[in-house]
Amino acid sequence: MRSVIIGGGVAGCAVAAALRSTSHCRESVLIERRKPGASAGMGFILMPNGLRALDAIAPEFDWRAAGRIIEMVSLRNRNGEVLAEHSLEASVCISRERFLRILRMAAAGTGMLEGWNLETLERNTDGSTNAIKVDDGTRIAGDIFFACDGARSRTRSLIFPEATLSDVAIHEIVSVAEAPELAETLGNGFQKFHDERGGLAVGMLAESATRVVWFVQFDAVRYGVDTARDTGRAATLAEKIELFVRHQLTNWAPEIAEAIDSTNFNHSHLWPTRDLPPLASLACGNLALVGDAAHACLPFTSQGANGALVDAAILGGLLADVGSREEAAAAFALYTLLRRPHHQKLFMDGRRLRAAFLAPFGARGPALPLVV
Repeated sequence: MRSVIIGGGVAGCAVAAALRSTSHCRESVLIERRKPGASAGMGFILMPNGLRALDAIAPEFDWRAAGRIIEMVSLRNRNGEVLAEHSLEASVCISRERFLRILRMAAAGTGMLEGWNLETLERNTDGSTNAIKVDDGTRIAGDIFFACDGARSRTRSLIFPEATLSDVAIHEIVSVAEAPELAETLGNGFQKFHDERGGLAVGMLAESATRVVWFVQFDAVRYGVDTARDTGRAATLAEKIELFVRHQLTNWAPEIAEAIDSTNFNHSHLWPTRDLPPLASLACGNLALVGDAAHACLPFTSQGANGALVDAAILGGLLADVGSREEAAAAFALYTLLRRPHHQKLFMDGRRLRAAFLAPFGARGPALPLVV
């Protein structure tokens, strides 16, 4: 059987790696819209569920040694005063580029076609899929298909056109600071600083001994990057981001000033965060949705990449003895039954954390910004 994986990010590479252990799905091809050498993003937290999934998918790699162990979450006000601290089951802050490089090693043997964009699906009258076509007209046939093409999934829009992402309520600016002293100060902790009025927060954690991943989350209604300050000329997005950050975070904790001064904002990313209401099904015949294509969630959960890893590990197990399209469709139906309740909970948890973020945090302090 030939599997076709649409999308070469975390979900797609994890599926490719998970299929190694199956007896009938070893002939795999993965298509990725980004060209070789394109930026792979900043970094993220491998939560315990994601680490357990990786142990199942690719146990030959020491995933806990691939980044910085995170053991504590410290919630603070904007001046840096500690409001609450929570211990965390050992998690890992890892560079997304490094993580994907290792995951691709785990997926060795999968054909990688980069710089190709999905155009359409070739489908039968029963809803099953025969092939995909990319933007240059190339046809790629297969027996089973995996849509791993992210929150704005082209595949999902073709299969379930009624599924739409939510409106943007929160923007997030993600950056990397080359700051050895700040990395040492952060140690194995995740620090998050909050404006007591709600709707504005800064999080940071060390990804290595020299590199800090940090982000600014803000209410999309109350704040706007474009209105940070008039520069008197057309500013680049990087300049707008830096102006916004420096303006909004003036007189915050010294750790934040250090992060700002150590950041090249040309590499920062402005992310309009959206989530996806739970779908009735995560599959259509012999095609399954995986990761953000199936359950795009808000960043407060830290479950985007981790959920994709769990999806892949489960699919690897369900497909272990599959030998036909019909058996694959039955496995994908079971995948929906297993994962949909989790997606519903994740959606509600994300909305709960978003509401808490937007409101003044009061005497009880801010909510723990993770789903654990």
